[in-house]
Amino acid sequence: MNLLLTGVPGTGKSVLAKRLAKRLGCKLIDINAIVKEKKLWSGKDENGSLIVKLKELERELAGSIRKAGADCIVEGHLGCEMKLPVDVAVVLRTNPKMLEKRLRTRKYPQKKLIENLLAEALDYCTLKAEENYKDVREIVTSGGETKALRELEAIAKGGRGFKTGKVRWHKELEALAGRAAGF
Repeated sequence: MNLLLTGVPGTGKSVLAKRLAKRLGCKLIDINAIVKEKKLWSGKDENGSLIVKLKELERELAGSIRKAGADCIVEGHLGCEMKLPVDVAVVLRTNPKMLEKRLRTRKYPQKKLIENLLAEALDYCTLKAEENYKDVREIVTSGGETKALRELEAIAKGGRGFKTGKVRWHKELEALAGRAAGF
């Protein structure tokens, strides 16, 4: 099974994708690494983030996935923005309070931090993934890496469940909306 792990930065995609690929013995395709390796960006935004050429990236990733054959894991927050030849798209979700701690540790500028917290609270990656993929699941990573890894492994082995629409951060969204009003 080809599996996409996506979600906003700080939800645990890279760590979990590496562990899952190792555990299952399958190829790992890192979207950010391909962007950098193939120079698929046109500049940087006001936060210093790369402005990625999504259509070119989508073509490159589709080729990489086909070349890898069956059983690969594709990892990256941009995965929800395009249609890739994967069987299941899994959106990793993290409680915004925990996500804020993780992003502060990464020294995200305040504006970028708020944008990512709002994206998580508003289900951005889930909604985009549902536009692009037939089978979309959500896993909450706030409960710990071990639990999330078990759930990912179950999905990778054909397990059902973990459907979208159950993760909601309404209280956190209200608090974030007040903070974001300052921008």
